[in-house]
Amino acid sequence: MSTLQGLSLLDIPFDVRIVVYEAILADHQCVKRNRQPSNAHIRILHTCRQIFYEARLVFHKYVSLRNDWDVDHYLTYLDSEPEAAGKIRWADVANDGRVLDTAHGQVGPASRLYLVLGMFVSLEKLRVFNVRHYHPHTISSSATDPRYRLNFEVAMFPVAMGHKPLLQAYELHLDPSTRANPFQTLPSNHIRSLRLSGDCHFKKTPLPALRHLTIQSVTSNAFDQIRFDTSFPDCQLDSFIHAQGHRLGFEIRNIHLESLLAGPGSRLRKLVLLGSSRLSSAAIASCLRSLPTLEYFALCLVTVNELRENFILALGPSLQVLKLQITHAWYAVPLFEEERIICDTLEERILLRHSSHKVVHVSFHGQLMAEDGRQDRWKNIAATQHLSLKIGPWEDEEET
Repeated sequence: MSTLQGLSLLDIPFDVRIVVYEAILADHQCVKRNRQPSNAHIRILHTCRQIFYEARLVFHKYVSLRNDWDVDHYLTYLDSEPEAAGKIRWADVANDGRVLDTAHGQVGPASRLYLVLGMFVSLEKLRVFNVRHYHPHTISSSATDPRYRLNFEVAMFPVAMGHKPLLQAYELHLDPSTRANPFQTLPSNHIRSLRLSGDCHFKKTPLPALRHLTIQSVTSNAFDQIRFDTSFPDCQLDSFIHAQGHRLGFEIRNIHLESLLAGPGSRLRKLVLLGSSRLSSAAIASCLRSLPTLEYFALCLVTVNELRENFILALGPSLQVLKLQITHAWYAVPLFEEERIICDTLEERILLRHSSHKVVHVSFHGQLMAEDGRQDRWKNIAATQHLSLKIGPWEDEEET
């Protein structure tokens, strides 16, 4: 077994080892570029007998099913270990959305994924991905049988299915062209965290428990008409994340931000806006002034023709994390003078003050950072003030 300065994993106290196992699993579950995690985390269980019996308590709460091969193998495993299904709390699944019209006019899923999901009686979190590796039978049968059609959620949870999980978290990590209609068959009353992506068509749904909403690379034009105060009328969000993510992705505009603050986002503690080119500086400032309890604010702003209002002045005293990136659209000219004012205000109001800010990530045009040694000066200030400062692009590292 690998050691660090003569210390092996089994030399660490048991309660610390459990924390290590949880950290390994959390790192494994991270999603990058919509790619679904594998089940490689299970390999650590084969290290030795003691680690097997300790780590399985953590690792057996999670499973990832990336294609029909995985589904078939897992069903075989459940035949021999039926109690394992009841331990699953978190599942990552690949869903191609295929359903099959039978000769009797009924609709049923083409994949056996729904059988596995029906056994997860304790499932709390479900993340859904595109299928990347198809079983050969899947490709040949779908191409030759005209009875196949697409119905995203019915393929996982058919209407006739008895048990449907009372999910607390439901996340779609889909390609921009993948059509999805969430909550066709799944109950929504217990959802606390919701992530929407792909060609998502979202209808007004009761979400009284919703606290965290992420909209990432949603290409459905239905979202252009969305009003958050009417589409999410009965929830109170703690966090809201929007990332356009795709050239055809939903662009958040002033009217969307205003409806968010007038409804479910009136008491946000975390606000992330990435790739925003349709928001005015006045709307951003007004938003920040109306959120005095905001603790985390991340903004990637793409300027086109205005940056008149200095929204740094609107930041509240409770803010602990500030991430700001300002660029300009390829067809627009940089607004150096306005951006310079924001830089100066950020230095005076954020970096130099003894405030609650702990983390500051900034990315401005290189010309401005080089002026009067601004970049080196900011690094020296951060060291003196004990701030975690990062200078340079950070958008790709932001968790969405």
